[in-house]
Amino acid sequence: MTTKHSPLRVLKAQADEIAATICAAERGEAIDVQFAAKLEEARGKESVSVGIVMDDKIVRLDLPWSVIRSSGRVGLAEYILGQMRETRRAVH
Repeated sequence: MTTKHSPLRVLKAQADEIAATICAAERGEAIDVQFAAKLEEARGKESVSVGIVMDDKIVRLDLPWSVIRSSGRVGLAEYILGQMRETRRAVH
């Protein structure tokens, strides 16, 4: 398990794996059977709810499929990593 203070490489690897799974589900590809049924059910809705369990918290994300399609795996992984680390994005 990880916390928001875990090494960046560990959190990044987890965020990349989560994003890859979500993007594969969006494309209709085969994914881990542990998540396949729930993600298939969510494909019929406007958005998907994803829970990330960490040692110090649970991160809950509600992601519209349109955002998943438009942002791609890399953008989605960056967003997930930011949520896991509790970083704020500055708007300039």
